[in-house]
Amino acid sequence: MKKFAIAFLACLAMVAVASFAAAQCPNLDGAWSTTTGTMIGGRASEAWCGAGYPVQAGVPGNTENAMSWDGSTLGTEWKAWGMQIDANGAVLISDTVVGGNGTLTYRTNYDGGQFWLTKDNTWADGLADLTGYMTSYVVFTTVTYWGGAPQGATSNISFTGTFSNCSGVNGCEIQFAIANAIKIWDTGYLVPMPVGYPGFLCSATQGELFDACCITVGINCVVDNDQPTWGSLKATYK
Repeated sequence: MKKFAIAFLACLAMVAVASFAAAQCPNLDGAWSTTTGTMIGGRASEAWCGAGYPVQAGVPGNTENAMSWDGSTLGTEWKAWGMQIDANGAVLISDTVVGGNGTLTYRTNYDGGQFWLTKDNTWADGLADLTGYMTSYVVFTTVTYWGGAPQGATSNISFTGTFSNCSGVNGCEIQFAIANAIKIWDTGYLVPMPVGYPGFLCSATQGELFDACCITVGINCVVDNDQPTWGSLKATYK
C-alpha cells in the first residue's frame, strides 16, 4: 500500500509537470486567419530609431510594435514587438519609376522580436498565454509614386517563430505567418498622429503607423500535445 501511495504521488507530480508544459504549448496544429474569422487583424507602428538626421524609414535599428485591434482595444488577442531592421537596412529590389510615376519595392530583414498569443483562442488550451521569439521577420514594401511624390505604401510581411516554454518539449513553432499592411501615417504628414495605435519603441518620437489585415498564422508541433489520462496513469502504478 505504501509503495502504491508513493507511486501515486509520483504520478501526480508527473501530471502536474505535464499539464504545466502543455499549458504553455499550442493546443493543436493548424492555421488561424482573419479571412476565416479565427483571429483578428491589427495595427502597427515602426519607430524611427536609426541613427542620423533626418531620421527616416528603412534605416537599421528602426523597430516595430504590432498588436491586434478589435475595433476599440489594442492587444487583446496577439502582440509582436521588438523587431529591428538589420544592418543592411531596406534594400531596393525593383524600380519602375519613369518620369516621376511608378513604384519602388524594398526588401527589409529584421532581427529579434517577440510575440504573445492569448490563451483565449483555440491555439491555446485556455490555461496559459503563449509566448515566444521570432526566428525570421521579412517585409516587402512597395511605395507608389505619382508626380515624383510618394502616394502610399503597402507591405507584405512574413515571419516564423518558436515558443519560449515549449520548443524543448513538443517542438512547436510558428511555421509561417503572413500579413498585409497599409501605411496610414508618418511623422512627415501634415496631420496629427492618429490615436489607437501601438506606441513607438526605443523612446522614439518619430515613425510610421500601419493597418494590418489579411493575417494568417500556421502553427506546427512535432510531438502531439495530448496527455495521458488518469485511468492510464493509475493502471500503470497498480
